[in-house]
Amino acid sequence: MKEQSIECVVMFADVAGSTAMYENQGDSIARERISKALNTLIAICKRHKGRLVKTIGDEILVYFQNTDLSLLAAQVIQETIEDDRSPETVGLSIRIGMHYGSVILADNDIFGDTVNVAARVVAMTKARQILFTGVLADMVTSDEINTRMRQYDRLEVKGKENMLDVFMYAWEEESEITNMATGTFTNPFKAINAGELILTYKTETTRLSLDSDTVQIGRGNSCDIIISGDLISRFHAKIGCRREKFILTDQSTNGTFVRTLDGQNYFLRQEELALFGSGVISLGKSVDKSRENLLYYAFK
Repeated sequence: MKEQSIECVVMFADVAGSTAMYENQGDSIARERISKALNTLIAICKRHKGRLVKTIGDEILVYFQNTDLSLLAAQVIQETIEDDRSPETVGLSIRIGMHYGSVILADNDIFGDTVNVAARVVAMTKARQILFTGVLADMVTSDEINTRMRQYDRLEVKGKENMLDVFMYAWEEESEITNMATGTFTNPFKAINAGELILTYKTETTRLSLDSDTVQIGRGNSCDIIISGDLISRFHAKIGCRREKFILTDQSTNGTFVRTLDGQNYFLRQEELALFGSGVISLGKSVDKSRENLLYYAFK
């Protein structure tokens, strides 16, 4: 195939937590589950005029020449996986990272800086998230899609003078979705999380400010918040501040579960989550299964 340059949306979509899946469920079962999930993702992308470039382990690389359809495909992927109750895919989560720009198309593969930036975006994406650059956001024409876009963070890219704005596509929300902010980038969590983060375990309260040291959580005696349990690691998780956000980082074997006050659920294994609003953290077990040892958080 003759080499050519095209403008397109580059999408990486992968199965979150696949390494742990192989460890916990075995190679055969994990491979079957991941393969079925990726086939679903590929089919959805094709229906939205996306072209599969390749499958890389637990990840697919796809490009779109229609920006609106690329984000709609990402939304349908998350909705489909969320609603799927088949034994092979139940409980799986997908991360999607996207960028728009020029790529070199040759031998059914794509190359260039746009691909590299998209890879950087998916690397910062958490389970069940859709993140994309401001370059892609500027190309969107649909008013409905625009209402679902929120500024999320900034990405420093080697070789580029200015940092790239990163947006989140709020695929789960409906009436609460706010319009995309314009002008100078502002941290969406800063206003929400102004003040202290209050952590409550049983009768003990720990307060964190933006200047506080990182708090270690686990069953180890040297942890700041000691929580015992058969599925809890000695140094299970930590909460610290970065870029004026409070970041929960899982560093355990069995993972950390988070449920926000509005009912959103997150599962972290060797991953991070920016805390917002208020909610509950459970170490090693889902919030539903853990009737004790729950750590509550709220902002004051």
